[in-house]
Amino acid sequence: MLRFALLLFALMALPLKAATVTNLYQAEVALPDTDKQSEQKAREEALEQVLIKVSGQSTITQNEIIRKALSNSSPYVSQFGYGSQDGQQTLELTFDQSRIRNLLTQANATLWSEQRPSVLVWMVNDANRSRDIIWDQSGNSFEPQLKKAADNRGVPVMMPIGDFEDVTAINIPDIWGGFVQPIAGASARYQPDAVLVVRVRQQADNNVQLGWQLFADKPEYLVSSQVAPAEGRAAGTSADALTEMMNQVADQLAGKYAVQLGGASDGEYAIQVANIQSTEDFFALERMLTNMTSVASVNASKLKGDTVIFGVNLLSSEMAFQRELSQDRRLTSQPADNGYTVAAESETGLVETTEPQDAVVGEDVVGESIAEEVPLSAEPTADVPQDPQAVDVTATMMPTLSQVNQYYWQP
Repeated sequence: MLRFALLLFALMALPLKAATVTNLYQAEVALPDTDKQSEQKAREEALEQVLIKVSGQSTITQNEIIRKALSNSSPYVSQFGYGSQDGQQTLELTFDQSRIRNLLTQANATLWSEQRPSVLVWMVNDANRSRDIIWDQSGNSFEPQLKKAADNRGVPVMMPIGDFEDVTAINIPDIWGGFVQPIAGASARYQPDAVLVVRVRQQADNNVQLGWQLFADKPEYLVSSQVAPAEGRAAGTSADALTEMMNQVADQLAGKYAVQLGGASDGEYAIQVANIQSTEDFFALERMLTNMTSVASVNASKLKGDTVIFGVNLLSSEMAFQRELSQDRRLTSQPADNGYTVAAESETGLVETTEPQDAVVGEDVVGESIAEEVPLSAEPTADVPQDPQAVDVTATMMPTLSQVNQYYWQP
């Protein structure tokens, strides 16, 4: 009950960091006819849409294993029904999450989790020598076209509302010129995980040309960032150009956040994190680890002072986990010099460990104060335990781990 109360408090106290995309395994496609061939083609199209959304790869259908699966989509369907959209009959399909994941694993593809970066879009439309910012709910056709293209790729986007605070914080030349400081300042109130700047030029044939810049980081880091924004161009009808742009943007984001599947899992792993000053810090860290694509489960195995050790059961490789971990600026890697080491499991099945004299071991350790020690029924010692029952929890969880990796938490 205490843990639930602390978790509820932490969730209420923390700002929203990323968006949860709930429709990754659903697709709705046009069904021009009710004959078997038309429905089969619609099923293939729906499966392709889902695989692109879930993998984060617009070119996923170039994979031979994926191509074979598309020709027989039925085993992956969990629900189906019929609907209509703009007067056109549609086929609505939901695909089985575990089977889709297994397919991507067999194909050595990537997996992009439901926790995805929210993207704030600043868009300026240049038409007839007049430039205007496209605000949310402005009635401009670009807005629904952009949101539809983003939804098809599972990218959560939002547009600025255009109130007094927005119009006084930024102007059209700032956006058109891609000036980082005013863009970062005006974006901060929305707390996005990335910022997309779009410049649209109307053409005489009613087509458009657009250029975009993606700042794949939070606004507070944009000015000091040493990484140049990703850039691209698209052209055609407004719907086609925006779809092409969102495919490019989604591929960029997936390149940063998606995790490679199909390699051997490195099993169990541990990280030690310092500067955990409150229950809010603890639960924010635990939630961050749990939501990672490369992680199966997380357990707090040690807690003392402002330091906690988490045992992490990996679904992917250690390299994939560390890469995903490095994307969150709240964690900074520290040199491993604290003395925590765990040796490989011996032939007898016993595990040898060494740790500091004052180490404290616990299970699922959350108390009233994160800085308090968690008492045990028996005092730990620096000697190697002779009784396997008394072996360090961290050691028994991670028999192949050579060292606990250290990080510093800075929310």
